[in-house]
Amino acid sequence: MRVRAHYSLLNEIESGPNATLPALEPLIARWHHTRIRRIDRYIQLCVAGGLNCIAGQPLHPQTGVYLASRVGAVSTSAKTMIQTEQKAEMPKPLHFVNTLGNSAGFYLTQLLGLTGTAVVVSQEWLSFESALLHAWLDLQQGRIDCALVGGFDEVPLPTSHQLERLDQAHISPPPTHLTEGTHWLLLERSTSPSGTNLGAPHWLADSQELDQWLQQQKPFACIQTSFTPDSAEAELLARHTDHHQAFTRTAALHGVFSGAALVHLVEQSPVRAPIRRALHLTRGPEGPYCAVIVSLEPV
Repeated sequence: MRVRAHYSLLNEIESGPNATLPALEPLIARWHHTRIRRIDRYIQLCVAGGLNCIAGQPLHPQTGVYLASRVGAVSTSAKTMIQTEQKAEMPKPLHFVNTLGNSAGFYLTQLLGLTGTAVVVSQEWLSFESALLHAWLDLQQGRIDCALVGGFDEVPLPTSHQLERLDQAHISPPPTHLTEGTHWLLLERSTSPSGTNLGAPHWLADSQELDQWLQQQKPFACIQTSFTPDSAEAELLARHTDHHQAFTRTAALHGVFSGAALVHLVEQSPVRAPIRRALHLTRGPEGPYCAVIVSLEPV
C-alpha cells in the first residue's frame, strides 16, 4: 500500500472538573465552509481528520473508507442512557441516531461524495491496525484502488468517568491528562518504488512469536513502539535493531493512539542508508502484538 496522504491530530486534555476540549470547528471550516449542524464531538473528530487528510484533492467515488474506534460515540451514548434510564424519557432522536457506529462515516462519505465501501472496526487497542488490515485486503483483491483509513476516539466529559472507562481511575496518583485524537492514512494500491509503502499488519500472539517473526525479516533501520517496552521487550527489540524509539505519552491514552504512532513514523523518512525499512509495533495492555512495515520500497 502506497501512502498518498496522512494526517494526525493528538490532543492532551487536562483531567478534572474544569476540563475543556479544544475546538474542532476551525479544522472542519478549513475544507468545508458550510456549518454542519447537530453533530457531536465523535463525528467532528472523524470529519475534521478525514477532510484534513484529503486536503481538497479529488477522490474516486469508489474509494473505500475504513474507520476505527475503540469505544465509539461515548458522550452521545451516555446522554442517551441518562435520558432513558435515569429520566425514564424517550431519547432525543438525533442523540439516538448519533449512537450508531457508522454515523460518523455517513457524514464523512457524504461530504467527500464517496459511494464505495464504508466500514467501522473496533478491536480494543488494535482497532486502527484492524481497519488497516481490512483496507489492505480490499486493495490486494482489486476491489478498490484507493482507501481512506481513519481512527478517532474522544474524551467525554466529565474526565473522571472516562478514567473509569479506561481503567485508570484506580491508579495513584491518577493521570493528570487524557488524550483524544483523529489519525488518518490515504492509501493506494501500487508497486511503485517511489514514496512510502505499508505492508499488511501482522498479528503476533506473544513475545516468542514476535521474536521468531523478526528473525525472518530483513533488517530495520528503526523499530518504533506505541507503548513503553518492559525490560524483556527492550532486550528483544535490541537484538533486531540498533535504533528503537517509543512513541507514547504519560497521559491516559485513547483507543486508537497507535494510529498516531504509525502516522508519526510515516512522517519520518525510514531511510537510513543502506536500510530503507522501519517497523511500527503496538500491543494492548496484555497483548497480542501487531507489526506494520513502513518502507521506501514495495512491501
